[in-house]
Amino acid sequence: MTSTEESQVYGYRWIVLLVFMFIAAVTQILWITFAPISSFVAILYGVTELDVALLSLIFMVVYIPVSIPSAFLIDNKGFRFACAVGAFITAIFAVLRAFSPTYLFLLIFSAGIAIGQPFVFNSPTKIARRWFPVKERGLATGLGTMAIFLGILLGLLVTPFATIAIGFSNMMLLYASIAIIAAILFVLLAKEFPPTPPMVDEPEDEKMMTGLRRIFGIKQFFILILLFFIGLGIFNGIATWIEQILLGRIVDLTQAGIVGAVLILGGIIGAVIIPELSDRIQRRKPFILLALLMAIPFTFLLAYHPDYTVLIVSAFLLGFFLMPALPIGLQAGAEMTKPIPEGTSAGVLMIFGQAGGIVLILLMSLVSDFMMTFFWAMMMLVALNAVALVVSLLLHETARSETR
Repeated sequence: MTSTEESQVYGYRWIVLLVFMFIAAVTQILWITFAPISSFVAILYGVTELDVALLSLIFMVVYIPVSIPSAFLIDNKGFRFACAVGAFITAIFAVLRAFSPTYLFLLIFSAGIAIGQPFVFNSPTKIARRWFPVKERGLATGLGTMAIFLGILLGLLVTPFATIAIGFSNMMLLYASIAIIAAILFVLLAKEFPPTPPMVDEPEDEKMMTGLRRIFGIKQFFILILLFFIGLGIFNGIATWIEQILLGRIVDLTQAGIVGAVLILGGIIGAVIIPELSDRIQRRKPFILLALLMAIPFTFLLAYHPDYTVLIVSAFLLGFFLMPALPIGLQAGAEMTKPIPEGTSAGVLMIFGQAGGIVLILLMSLVSDFMMTFFWAMMMLVALNAVALVVSLLLHETARSETR
């Protein structure tokens, strides 16, 4: 038998993926909670807009030191154990954050929630390997990543309406309750392995520390690292500053939330369709190139166009083309570094992606303060997108090796 022959696959793989997606979505709801209501939160706690942005930025800061330990846990104890740890950390601190009396407590408990995030985010490729045959792994990773987008969508769309309808405190309690439910469901329903593996005679993963030493000797992986730094940084920057980006072109909080939600909706639809196409033709590079190419004009339109309908359409198409690059990039990373553990490659890529978010969120703030408008901050993102497009031309195709 060859390494690409398939063993039996089980319908329960979709249950495992679904409960993982629930946790991933909740984690992102908690991350993006304050972005669409930043001006309201600033007034409520008597702080600046940058202080409110820090409530999102802290997730990226915490992600970097926690990511490697979380990847170690995923690769040595399994995704089920690691995700359960992350889910309960998230739920506990979400409850505490709901009762924050001051901004400082809000920040501290947000940092606590952030600790749980890497245990979840570094798992999609491991779940795909454990439960799915090779022809479905891009799709499985795409759906797992789609849940991240779905959580952001719900956070952007629901938070302004929930804050108006039930009040800020009750909105926070609602999100905390959902986090508790997600953690319990995952522990009850997730399983680490199917009865038999989806691929027979597949080589065993290397140990994580060996993998870490080898991974930085792969030149192609450095290209992917740079693309994650820029691409995920651009996405995090837009998501964090969405209300300020649209300031003067919208009439209320709910419109900023709607534009942000449409951006993510486009990403969700794209994350279902584009990774499936990538799997079908067994190519990764063309779709990464397409994502970066199409992101340039739609980021530009989002930056300046005064018409609300154009903003909605631009946001949708930006999300549709750009965001599927995340699961495809994660899958490409797993393929180019095999047999280094998937949790290791995903963890390293996400570290640099989150670092890009930190840098670009702060740069966007500095540029907008200096230029007195977010337009030039967005033009900086357009330029970086163009740089990423040129760099991506140096990538080699990875998917073919999986089918040999």
